[in-house]
Amino acid sequence: MADFWTLGPTASAVSLRAMGFGPREADRLVALKLRYLRGDFPKPTLEEKRLHFARWLVQAGRLSDAVPDPRADQQSHPRAA
Repeated sequence: MADFWTLGPTASAVSLRAMGFGPREADRLVALKLRYLRGDFPKPTLEEKRLHFARWLVQAGRLSDAVPDPRADQQSHPRAA
């Protein structure tokens, strides 16, 4: 798709429809693009990005506040004498 401002909002919507988007979807995408370019969506701070990533880690089960018991590891792997 060509540059949004070169085409204009109407031509962009028509182009999106030609790509398979419905009329309502195309109009909503163009409206979203206009809002984004206008700056309606503030950029997240570095702290917000880190918090979002930490939340994802917890939801994905890759991070928890549980402290592993070192004795449990020793019991499952006895040392050879």
